[in-house]
Amino acid sequence: MYGAKNPKYEKPLVFQVSGKLWQRSLVMRDLQTGSLWSHILGECMGGPLKGTQLQSIPSVITTWGDWKKEHPTTTILDLDLSADRFNVQSWKKSERFVLGIQIEEKTKAWPYRYLQDNPVVVETLGNKKLLIVFKKESATAFAFEAGDAIKSGKMVDGILVGEDETKWDPWKATAIDGPQKGKTLTRIYALPSFRNAWLKFHPDSGVAGEIPKN
Repeated sequence: MYGAKNPKYEKPLVFQVSGKLWQRSLVMRDLQTGSLWSHILGECMGGPLKGTQLQSIPSVITTWGDWKKEHPTTTILDLDLSADRFNVQSWKKSERFVLGIQIEEKTKAWPYRYLQDNPVVVETLGNKKLLIVFKKESATAFAFEAGDAIKSGKMVDGILVGEDETKWDPWKATAIDGPQKGKTLTRIYALPSFRNAWLKFHPDSGVAGEIPKN
């Protein structure tokens, strides 16, 4: 997800599907200027705002059930659609999807198949120590700055239990019990993506669990 303000255009932008594809990935169009944007890169590809980079905002792709549990007053626009391709079962096809992260010029992808076997990952990318948490039941991935708060952990009923037995709620990014109760984690931007699309736009990306190509 991206913020809608940028240095070249100070008013909020409203995006729509352009009907175009670039490298088999969605191209967005803003209503205000007609500029075309890559949804993977968050960058304007053509039009008056060409070259503008949108500010990324941390977000997740999850099930309606998980979201509603955490945000019970949420409302939703109910459209009469016939397609059901992107239900939770499609996101559980772990060979198709990755969680991609870029820190400065470094990129890496964590395949959902890898995260199913390793639901808590702590490692360094670029200049940041990352914490990735994966809820298998809803195929929901969260990414945080790990700092010194967590060195390792495990998932128990949707809660991250750290090596010091502190319990963290990934939705709230907060320690809810244990020695670090009350502390919070900083969310970072990570992109759930089709594997092929991520590697198309980031051909030099590392891939967790795979031997790097020469």
